[in-house]
Amino acid sequence: MTDAARDVDRGEQLRVGEVDLWVDVVGDGHDTVVLLAGADTPGFHWSPGFVDALVGAGFRVVRFDHRDCGRSSWFGSEAGYLLDDLAADLIGLLDLLAVDTAHLVGRSMGGMIAQVAALDHPEWVRSLTLLGSTAGAGDERLPGPDDEFVDAMMHRLYAGPPPDRRALVGWLAELAELLAGDAYPFDADSARRLAAAELATGWQPESGHGVAVHASPSRLDRLSEIRQPTLVVHGTADPVFPIEHGRALATGIDGAVLLEVDRLGHETPAPMLDEFVPVLIEHLRSAAVWPDRS
Repeated sequence: MTDAARDVDRGEQLRVGEVDLWVDVVGDGHDTVVLLAGADTPGFHWSPGFVDALVGAGFRVVRFDHRDCGRSSWFGSEAGYLLDDLAADLIGLLDLLAVDTAHLVGRSMGGMIAQVAALDHPEWVRSLTLLGSTAGAGDERLPGPDDEFVDAMMHRLYAGPPPDRRALVGWLAELAELLAGDAYPFDADSARRLAAAELATGWQPESGHGVAVHASPSRLDRLSEIRQPTLVVHGTADPVFPIEHGRALATGIDGAVLLEVDRLGHETPAPMLDEFVPVLIEHLRSAAVWPDRS
């Protein structure tokens, strides 16, 4: 088994506008794939096997820590930035790396950033792959999180993170298990290794990601403006964004393909990504020859 946190030390800090982003670029392919992690999740959470498979298929792969995460600039929950600002960080990074256009693969908040980029900066986006994401967190036309999950999260919120480092590793790993679903066996050891790596690279209990997600306007009524080839992947057991969120994305974006994964939760475990690679590569390669629909 590939070490879940193998790539934690790889990368460098780059200045993008007024933000320092920790960036890892691997591969020398002509087409670039940017992997956009979810809220409060550093870029190295994308499994090494998944990254290796994309590089082996001839793609250049970019991962980075969003602002307010990992080794990138920290602002905190009172900063007041929105998804627009996180998308601007992405576009600034593409410009800095001299990437003309990129395939965006985003999980959860990363998928939201990808949508904003496709809507407001379409010339930079070749295709979208949206994993466990939504067009509008808090949009009343879409169902809210699972009640049991909300209760569990409220309990964690009131209790707060434990002060002991070893207990904190377990606390973070428990969150991963809450999100996982049961489509794949939960790998507690990998979850703990990733949690320990997060703590070693700058984990903080409060970022502005949640505020950015919920304060940003819904994109539900703008989905028809997205012209890029889009693949939507969503678990039927997602406790954060129930399956209706994925279906709404696929229905709203013209020509989007929806892949529903039975019993998958809000996480994208390494075995799922390994199985998903052939589907993703086919999507990326077909997007490379997709007719211009702008």
